[in-house]
Amino acid sequence: MTASVRQNPFTHCVRHLGAGLLVLSTLLTGCMGGSYGAPKITVQPGDVTAFVTQTATFSFGAEGSAPLTFQWKRNGVNIASATNSSYITPVLVLADSGAKFSVTVSNGSGSVTSSEATLTVQGPPAITTQPVPVSVNVGATATFTVTATGDALSYQWLKDDVSISGATSASYTTAATVAGDDGASYSVAVANGAGAVFSAPVLLSVASVPAIVNGPVSQVVAEGESVLFGVQATGGALTYVWKRNGVAVPLATGRRYVLAAAALADDTATYTVTVTNGLGTATSAAATLSVAARAAVALPALPAYVDTARAPQAGESFTVVLKSNGTVWSWGYNGEGQRGNGTAATEATDTPTPVTLPAAAVAVELAVGGHHALVRLQNGEVYVWGRNSAGQLGVGDLLLRSTPVKVTLPHAAIAIAAGLNHSLVVLDDGSICAFGLDDAGQLGIGGRVVKSSPVAITGLSGVAAVAAGNAHSLALLADGSVYAWGANAAGQLGDGTLALKRVPTDTGLRHIVRLRAGADLSMALTTTRMVYAWGENSAGQLGRGAGFTADVVTPTGVALDAVDASASDLHLLLAGTNGTVRGAGGNASGEVGDTTTTARTVYTSATGVTTALSVTAGGRSHSLALAADGQVYAWGNNAAKQLGNSTITATGTSTPTLVPAFDAIP
Repeated sequence: MTASVRQNPFTHCVRHLGAGLLVLSTLLTGCMGGSYGAPKITVQPGDVTAFVTQTATFSFGAEGSAPLTFQWKRNGVNIASATNSSYITPVLVLADSGAKFSVTVSNGSGSVTSSEATLTVQGPPAITTQPVPVSVNVGATATFTVTATGDALSYQWLKDDVSISGATSASYTTAATVAGDDGASYSVAVANGAGAVFSAPVLLSVASVPAIVNGPVSQVVAEGESVLFGVQATGGALTYVWKRNGVAVPLATGRRYVLAAAALADDTATYTVTVTNGLGTATSAAATLSVAARAAVALPALPAYVDTARAPQAGESFTVVLKSNGTVWSWGYNGEGQRGNGTAATEATDTPTPVTLPAAAVAVELAVGGHHALVRLQNGEVYVWGRNSAGQLGVGDLLLRSTPVKVTLPHAAIAIAAGLNHSLVVLDDGSICAFGLDDAGQLGIGGRVVKSSPVAITGLSGVAAVAAGNAHSLALLADGSVYAWGANAAGQLGDGTLALKRVPTDTGLRHIVRLRAGADLSMALTTTRMVYAWGENSAGQLGRGAGFTADVVTPTGVALDAVDASASDLHLLLAGTNGTVRGAGGNASGEVGDTTTTARTVYTSATGVTTALSVTAGGRSHSLALAADGQVYAWGNNAAKQLGNSTITATGTSTPTLVPAFDAIP
């Protein structure tokens, strides 16, 4: 769409292009012929079709003597400030559809109004026929279909909420099914320029001879605590019968069996489950329950906090300490302002330096994520710093902060947590808000996109504390129950499945008083000082022995007499009631702290730590412990100087070593 504006010789000639560009040239003779004077529309504005949430652009062509002025109209009424040679609408809504746009072009010789162009606004897709569940025999294929209305539709099928490569049509046919496909969930996203809508998930049932994938796990619990046994089995249309010492347990016919309160009489009892369908039967190996008498004793309050980055790259680790006097200190990696002292992209340091909080601020809680950190102040304010590429700082943008900044919250905060790329805050009304990455549902809002400002999680109330792993989240309610959501590929949600959940799901745990989360692992402590753990166990970090490295999808009692627990990608640490530290799992950098680099599949004592109040496991390969006298021990990998000791090389140490001249309880 082009047109020209002609003028007399020796005057400026303006050529008006459809895209709205005005080119000015000085000519010695007439402007390539043509008429002069009043404006003339040479190309009328064209009809435009656009999607809701987008903008629309109208343009035209005209000629006439300069200078030309423009006034765009909507339905014959002038649009304020719409005086350019093209017009871009505000973000469209469906009510804009059918509006008519024209432009009046004027100069000193007159004016002319164009014809009207019609705007058509198209809405987002709508699913008219949902996919339906499918049952097939093993080896057969399964086809899922969706019907939707809307313009310019695209499709993406998902299996267990993960996109299937190449599955981009209205129908999806699986490859030949295997027994492991039984129970898989299928859904589809239908999208166009106006947005996307997701179908309801439907199940695929694959009929085959029953098989136990992961059976119930032996565990140790304190008297009076809950016991949760679970099973993963394939076969389709399964029924379940749980047995105690070979005798069927009345009404225990689900995929999970919960013993509400273990008694001393249950000590050494064995539990099995038999799964059956029309093609056969399978029975699990026996799990042994150990029950010990333990009195309920409150966990010790932490006078200070030590936390460390869970970045998967050892060279990007940093450590933060909240001292008992309310000041915050840090050391290690500082590529994106993780030190919190106003410097960014500087070399790592092993010298503890103070984080720059507002004058007179008193911090009372600390949480460190993958590359960012949060502190909660005594007055309920929350300050954040570090990486912000996924909005994990909650300050409304994606810019890093090298100095702590305040998060705007609807109420005062009472608890905080930091995951790899997301954050959680509990408010004083018992609600939760979240911000950051939501690709696996870790924000608990049913969405899938980055949220750079706090957003409320619905469906939970009376929340007392939170914890966050790489991409999953945990909430502890005031009644001692635990809810989980987010990624679940290792069973870290504890609901007995491997399917992620985008909204909070009850784990079945009760009597919990402290939560902890590792990368893909979760832990909970009770008033009897026992520890439940569940999730990734690929390195034996659950301490079940060399013969058991399968992931655990149901909360399992793993230890007694503990006051704290922490996990990284590959190792798990326990702080004992007696002040000692034990660890299990990967130990390639000496992160278990037993002076070796030998992997441990049972909990093994760290050397030299005798008064530990808390432990923290970082990244894949380092560890720290807070001692009762305020000293901080560190061991494992030291690639980013995260151990805070200049005498330790980058390869680290397998012996717990003091951070020199540093006191967390001054």
